[in-house]
Amino acid sequence: MIKTSVTILFAQLPIFIIILLFLTLDTIVNPVSYLINISGHISIIFLFITLLSSRIILLKEKLDRRVLGLASFFYLIAHMIFYFIDNNFILEYMIDDLINLSFIQVGYFAFVLYLPLVFSSSSKAKIILGKLWSSIHKLIYLILAISLIHYYQVIKADFIYMYFYLLLSLFVLFKSSNIQKHGS
Repeated sequence: MIKTSVTILFAQLPIFIIILLFLTLDTIVNPVSYLINISGHISIIFLFITLLSSRIILLKEKLDRRVLGLASFFYLIAHMIFYFIDNNFILEYMIDDLINLSFIQVGYFAFVLYLPLVFSSSSKAKIILGKLWSSIHKLIYLILAISLIHYYQVIKADFIYMYFYLLLSLFVLFKSSNIQKHGS
């Protein structure tokens, strides 16, 4: 219970940081664009933390992996809502984007892949799905890869985050691999 509470507080931390930045920074020219960008970053960061939480002892002891994954999905939903706001909820614009912009297509694909994880995240679903549950939750690796492709397609000049995300992806893959587990 304490682990879940700590994780929920940790997951809310970005919200307070965003509010603080909004109140203190006067360099944010387009607030909606900023919110789209920052919520996407936070979602990716929580994806990484979710993956690392079962591989790094400190994270495993202190944080609830399920809550972390749901937090990542929460920030993904926020990312999409800010995108909808940016398009004034005009369906015609969003459909046009979906048809013509590959980064939007990739982003929606990541979202759709995320849904089975969210709907199967309860203990009851884990019991009902049995061995299938593990297969479904391996989609997180594909979601991470697709999210990074989405991010790469969006960025124009600031590749430093992309390089950081790629290094972190390699670390996650190394920590997940048989090489690290068996030392061979």
